[in-house]
Order: sequence, then structure tokens, then C-alpha cells
Amino acid sequence: METPAVTPFVSASRFFVDAVSAVAPERCAEQWSDEWTVLDLIAHGNRSNVLVVEYSERPVPVAGPDYVLPENIAARGRQAALDLGDDPISAVRAASERAVKLVMSASDEAMVGTPFGVLTLDAYLPSRTAELVLHGLDLDSGVEPPPEAISGCGVFLVQRAVNSGAGSDVVQALSGRATLPAGFNVY
Repeated sequence: METPAVTPFVSASRFFVDAVSAVAPERCAEQWSDEWTVLDLIAHGNRSNVLVVEYSERPVPVAGPDYVLPENIAARGRQAALDLGDDPISAVRAASERAVKLVMSASDEAMVGTPFGVLTLDAYLPSRTAELVLHGLDLDSGVEPPPEAISGCGVFLVQRAVNSGAGSDVVQALSGRATLPAGFNVY
């Protein structure tokens, strides 16, 4: 594929591998949130690599509203942690390599069947870029995402703000003209 979404995704995928590789193995069992350990977070983030391939090769039907419930997202993250096996770093690296290879070789018109409907791969990648960047940063491993990954994540988040009616608020906050209320998010 030769679309604007490819470079940020590839960069974010490789960043995520580096961030995971920098996590000390003993941290994997630590609680990251009420629902997840650090390993669960790694696995959840890695789903952005895995699902690019799965939804391209085996499209899924549209899911119901329960799909996005926090407890269901957490359960998928825990299952993904089991799927990583005994060597999470190698599993994440392999998933990234497979996703990057697929994206680089896909046609510009490639489609994916996601729980939210059928999309072009190009339209799907920005959400995966954001997930890889955000969850890579969540790992607090000291690895910084490359500029193109940050830019891709930022564009996706600003577009979500625009779509939710908060675009002006976000732009004003980013430019120092205003502040966002505590707890504000577009994700």
C-alpha cells in the first residue's frame, strides 16, 4: 500500500515492539490497572498488529454494542495475553513483522472486515496506529515513539475530537489558548 496511513502505522508497530522489549520481565505480572496486568496491556496493544492481519484474512461480522463494554475489552486483553505464550517479546515482534508485511504488500483498495463494519485497510490503520502509540507509552518503558507515529496518533485523536464536536477545544488547548477540563478525552 502506498497511502498516508502506512508510514505512521509501520513506525508505530515497530515502536511498540521496542517499547515491549524494554519492559523488564518481572514487570509483566504487575497490575497496570484494576483489570489488567502489564502483560495484559502488552497483549491488548499487540492486538493492533494481530487484528490488521486477522481482519484482512478473515473478516468478522459486525458486533453488537456489548463488544465495547470495558469488561469485554479487558477479557479480550487477558485472552490475548494467553495467546502470547511463553515468549511475549518474540510473539509481539512476529505479530508486528506479519502486520507490516501485510500492510506494505496490500493494494491501496484492500478491505478489512471489523466488528464495526467493512473499511478500507487505509481507513482502519489510523486507529491501530493510535492504539500502538498510546499503549506503547502506557508501558512507561522509556522508549519514545518516532515523530511519524506520534503525528499519526495525533491526527487520529484530533479527528476524533472534531467528530465529537470538541475539535475547537482541542486545537485551542494544543495552541495554549485554553485548557481542557480534567478528565477530558476523545478516546
